[in-house]
Amino acid sequence: MSQSKKLIPKRRFREFKIDQQWLTNKLVSMAEFSKGNGYSKNDLCECGLPILLYGRLYTQYKTVIESVDTFVKNRKDSIVFSSGNEVVVPASGETAEDIARASFIEQSGIIIGGDLNIIKPKAQIDPIFLAISLSNGKQRKELVKRAQGKTVVHIHNSDLKEVKFIFPEKKEQTQIGEFFRKLDNLIQTQQKKLHKAKILKSAYLAEMFPCDGELKPKLRFKGFSGSWSYIRLGDITKWSKGANLAKNVLNEDGKGNPVIHYADLYKFTPVIDEVIHWSDTEEGNIIPPNSLLFPMSDVTPNGLARTTTIIKENVRASGDTLIATISNDMLAEYLSYEINANCKKILPLVTGTTVRHISEDSLSTLLINNTDKIEQTKIGNFFKLLDQKIALEQRKLDKLNNIKHAYLNEMFV
Repeated sequence: MSQSKKLIPKRRFREFKIDQQWLTNKLVSMAEFSKGNGYSKNDLCECGLPILLYGRLYTQYKTVIESVDTFVKNRKDSIVFSSGNEVVVPASGETAEDIARASFIEQSGIIIGGDLNIIKPKAQIDPIFLAISLSNGKQRKELVKRAQGKTVVHIHNSDLKEVKFIFPEKKEQTQIGEFFRKLDNLIQTQQKKLHKAKILKSAYLAEMFPCDGELKPKLRFKGFSGSWSYIRLGDITKWSKGANLAKNVLNEDGKGNPVIHYADLYKFTPVIDEVIHWSDTEEGNIIPPNSLLFPMSDVTPNGLARTTTIIKENVRASGDTLIATISNDMLAEYLSYEINANCKKILPLVTGTTVRHISEDSLSTLLINNTDKIEQTKIGNFFKLLDQKIALEQRKLDKLNNIKHAYLNEMFV
């Protein structure tokens, strides 16, 4: 008999027998069920009674809700308050996958708003373990299957009651719950670090380039004080295009020539030193040094309001990639940050309806901020360091999420 049929996880804490089976039962026998009541986003105010609204489960809260940051004024109608032992599941959403999630409310005295199913587990069930179980693996798949509807998807307490819940003894549940709680806290801390790094970059982008109609930035490196100037991109550019390079010749294994497919441009930062695709063919045109790359088509104008430059040499570009090779008086690395910081200027240059396009003629009219090459170099290097910091924080976050995913696969049946 396989491990899955025996209801035994692949990994468990040392104090629990490796061959001790988990149990299974319908949730209706393991918990009490009710619903939240009243209040909507329109009722929110700056201070008052704390409230949990169902929409925040998608955007703000993780498995354990320790506190909330939304408030409402008290009303005389019926209100449902948490006691600190509830697991909540959204009752409606856009997709079945959206509502197949659960969170544990740790704090008492929080109003539980409408459109939330409330599960209050009995003594033998740890609420954090229950919330994790319903949000992952076999139990989550059950929620997805039981969700009903097309435009708006619903799941009711009657559906939740029929979910087959798989669980070990209470002590093991608690250890598993606390383990993932600590892991979620690490992930949340790392998310804040990443967010802080991105906000810092945005702030510097807003202050290290002159505002419209001005000739000096608010913030600059020591030793620079002269006025900047405006120059048209077309006056310093030699235009060319990528060629061919179909998706079916691409690989991610580092085999062949380094290439950039135009769709890759939507994933890149303003300055990159490596590609994500290679090709065994000779398709694509080699990108000259000191060049900017623009995608030439997309379904939205915002998709075209970007550019990238690559430091790596002998990289080939695909068709639908516009290559702007910059004269030696300016640095493509600096220009890439300058254009991305003022990307809204590209939007009026976009044409088309269903599919949007940008051309070399329209981009040639783009006005850019110009300063001397020494200051350009400092600005470009500064933002490259910030991007490296952001990339490092993103890798750390990805690693933590991968660790969590691996443990979820192995510590649950």
